[in-house]
Amino acid sequence: MVTLLYYLVAVPVGLAARLVRDPLSRRRDPRATTYWTSSSGRAR
Repeated sequence: MVTLLYYLVAVPVGLAARLVRDPLSRRRDPRATTYWTSSSGRAR
């Protein structure tokens, strides 16, 4: 039953989220001079 719920709810939601947004910022920006991002929010 849990497997069925996973495949009917979680998988379609995850696929739709990947189609709609780009959480890893993988899109190419031709105007960008660098793709380096600051890691100031990371714990040390």
